[in-house]
Amino acid sequence: MKKQLKSLLLVAFFACTTLPAWSQASTQGKEFWVSSSIVCSPSNGKGIDPYLAVSAEKACMVTITGGVGNAINISQQVDAGSWTEFNSANGLAPDKWYPINTKEPATVCNLAGQKNMYGLHITATENISVYVILRGENSMDASNILPLTALGSEYYVQDYTPEAHNDKSWNTNEGNMVTVTTILGTEDGTKVEITPDGATYDGHASGTTYTIDLNKGQTYYLISQKEKQLAGTHIYAKNDRKIAIYTGLPLTRLPNGVSARDALFEQPMPVEYWGTQFIVTRSLGKNGNLIGITASTDGTEIKLDGYSQNPAIIIDEGETYYIMLQNAGDPQTNKPGTSHVDKTLIGDALYIETSCPCQVYSYDTGNGFVGKVKDAEGTVINELIEGQKGDPSSVWVSPIQQKINKITFGACYTNLTRAHFLNVITETANCTNTKLSALSYNSILQQIIEIDKSSLLTWQPVPGNPTYSYARAQIGDDAETYKVFRLENAKGFIATVYGNGNDESYAYSAGSAAVEQGVNVNGITFINGNRSDEKFCIENEFSFDAKVGTDEITRVDWDFGDGTTDYNGLPQVNHLYSNPGWYDVTAELYGSQVCTNESEQFLGTVTFSFRVVRADTVAVAPTAPYCLSLQEQADTIAIKGQAYLDNLVQNGIITILNPDAPCYEDKQIGLKLFGLETEETKETLTGKDQVTGYNGTIYYESTDVEDLSENRYGCTHHTYYHVEVLHCLQMDITNNPARQRICAGDNIRVAYTKHKGNIDGDAHFIVPAINWDAAFVISDENVTDSLTLPASGINKPGVYQGKVVVRDKNCNEEQTFPIEFNVNYPRDIVAFKFNNVLAVYKPGYGGNDNYTFSAYQWFVNGQAVPNATNSVYHAETPFQAGDIVYVLLTDNNGQSLPSCPLVITSVPDLEPQQQHAPARKLILDQHMFIDRAGTIYDIYGQKVRNR
Repeated sequence: MKKQLKSLLLVAFFACTTLPAWSQASTQGKEFWVSSSIVCSPSNGKGIDPYLAVSAEKACMVTITGGVGNAINISQQVDAGSWTEFNSANGLAPDKWYPINTKEPATVCNLAGQKNMYGLHITATENISVYVILRGENSMDASNILPLTALGSEYYVQDYTPEAHNDKSWNTNEGNMVTVTTILGTEDGTKVEITPDGATYDGHASGTTYTIDLNKGQTYYLISQKEKQLAGTHIYAKNDRKIAIYTGLPLTRLPNGVSARDALFEQPMPVEYWGTQFIVTRSLGKNGNLIGITASTDGTEIKLDGYSQNPAIIIDEGETYYIMLQNAGDPQTNKPGTSHVDKTLIGDALYIETSCPCQVYSYDTGNGFVGKVKDAEGTVINELIEGQKGDPSSVWVSPIQQKINKITFGACYTNLTRAHFLNVITETANCTNTKLSALSYNSILQQIIEIDKSSLLTWQPVPGNPTYSYARAQIGDDAETYKVFRLENAKGFIATVYGNGNDESYAYSAGSAAVEQGVNVNGITFINGNRSDEKFCIENEFSFDAKVGTDEITRVDWDFGDGTTDYNGLPQVNHLYSNPGWYDVTAELYGSQVCTNESEQFLGTVTFSFRVVRADTVAVAPTAPYCLSLQEQADTIAIKGQAYLDNLVQNGIITILNPDAPCYEDKQIGLKLFGLETEETKETLTGKDQVTGYNGTIYYESTDVEDLSENRYGCTHHTYYHVEVLHCLQMDITNNPARQRICAGDNIRVAYTKHKGNIDGDAHFIVPAINWDAAFVISDENVTDSLTLPASGINKPGVYQGKVVVRDKNCNEEQTFPIEFNVNYPRDIVAFKFNNVLAVYKPGYGGNDNYTFSAYQWFVNGQAVPNATNSVYHAETPFQAGDIVYVLLTDNNGQSLPSCPLVITSVPDLEPQQQHAPARKLILDQHMFIDRAGTIYDIYGQKVRNR
């Protein structure tokens, strides 16, 4: 049986730190749906022992519910920096979320097409990572689990050929091995379309789509025919419903025909998070890794180490290309097995590029796989890694675009698996900034001790892309010295954890960031509309990195929300905020989509907000200026007596001793005998909106504070201080309607509501597109009022995105509110002639600033006039006084704006003899003219001649 890892306690101090806040872009999150694949033990069908593990950066409450009959209901506090396991010992009964009676290959087939309530719902009060470890005797694999926000609706299966045969008889069912894909619903009424690539065990034909219905927490088992694959199978949930899939094999040999046997288990990412650049590394202790590359688009080209191959490697939708990356040897191997391998390469790392997004898996080979190598004389020798252990395992390879910044992970120790490893990939320039720490619990200090293990990481440049480097390190051994680790790098990394044991192995991705449209700021990825509760520190330079899935971003129009813009900027920029406050950042993204030859286009806008504060509003804790040995003090007190001790107390020397300092030796002396109450006065603590007191209490209003605590002698200690809470401005502006429409010379009216704080008075209405910046005054008397935005000087028609910048009186911060508005074409662009003709002036007439248009649509009293789509509208009957007319104009750039409404106040009379004969259209020499009472006019009312 495996040995459980102890839940660890970490006392963490956070000051100006940034942690991932939105799991949409990470394998960390606060909500997960979890299930499993199937594992079979090669040891005569002995039992399976699946369990979950949770790693957390912050202390939080984790709740696990669901399973068959909703029998699972676990709530447990998880400590900061911990790796905590959940199994039957703490309430996670295996038979409630796993077909535990499935002990051998023959019974796996009985699950084909079955639906069960094997889904588990996991929630946490802080971001966590979740892992599933499937273990039977002599069989094991593990997978990182995606949070709900990283799930999608479209997947492709990548699996491997099942094979359990061996040189000696195992059991009578050894030929019944199959692949298993578990599909898990996260919403009731989810319809899932499945298009198998290969016939299923329960009779669904290859290439024929069928549909299943799933409810929340319900699983479906998609099972192949015996010793066949379902690689390339397309799984799609209708109506954008989110589902999870888990792929694997209960038992196989890899390559086929080579010992030894083991299970494969992995959760793939949805298609929307696939990538185009990958770096794969060979596992330590193994002679080779099989790399599988699956495409979602026909005609996808695979480049290796930066080069197209000759002939080119082209794969189509659902097709998988296999590369054997082995430690040494020629393309033939001493024990090649019977698996299909498209290409064999020698090396420890390989850079892969694909022309369209792909998914990539790495499979650890069995311990019997050995390369065929020639010595200097050409004699064939076998290069076998001494002490090689471990069976097959599989792991999802994250694209290098999807780096993560920090992760806590654990080594899965069992009675058989004792050697544990870590492979890390990061940019070469950032190698030295990668920190690996081992976390060890000290029962005496009752806290986590963090030991720097970065020296284990020996970096090597990736041969095919030296801008990246990789490191491979053994992090665990028989001694089980360290079980929990933290890996961090502010610029990001991709990491894989794996273990090799006697007749079993496991591998999982330590974590990655599923890149979607957003902007990464110092490790936090913001999608459009995000507002962060994390606190960033002023005077620190921020890094901004714009991402749009796998699209290629060529430029970004940045607005950093502090009055600074960078139009036509780079996708990765740095920016410094000098003042605290809330900042609304806007990034307009331009580039091209992968798999297309399209020119640069607008990809979308990401608008988000975060708060920048001073350090003293994040965390406040008293610190000792120095530390004296209590043993030395005790010896001195014994000689000098009570007066000396009173003097120490009066001057605060005793009361401010740092209890965490090395010289703290309270257990060696008994100062409690003196029975002294002590007191001290601290400085005023000032913060914005809230202040954290010395005792950890958060104050929201200014007040005098007296903290009572027990000093080190067991007596009362009084701490006096004052907290000054500055209420920062909070207000909303209602831009109603969503996009205002004004005429040149008009101002804009918007409503605002002030929730708390004070306004400095002067505000600015800024329209970056025309360098418009107009100051105005906001009243601070009422919490609800309206603003008049001074837009009367904006005369050029167009669609504008502006912003209102309001200064905070108390906190010296600024708040920025987006304002969208149109400036319509001026009224005088429309001419009303005679009593039934409207016309748009052409250049040179009426001072219309040389506008040119490609389309027209006339409106009368709010209704579009059918067929009135020319620059001149000739009504059949005269207009009436009070009619409101305007024209919708489309310019040569495709932008459509109306003219400001023209109210007809009077209608010209005709001569008496012509009162019942309105002006009429006349075509002469293919040009339009107006015939009015015998006089010919052009369409702009200029007299041409008498008829």
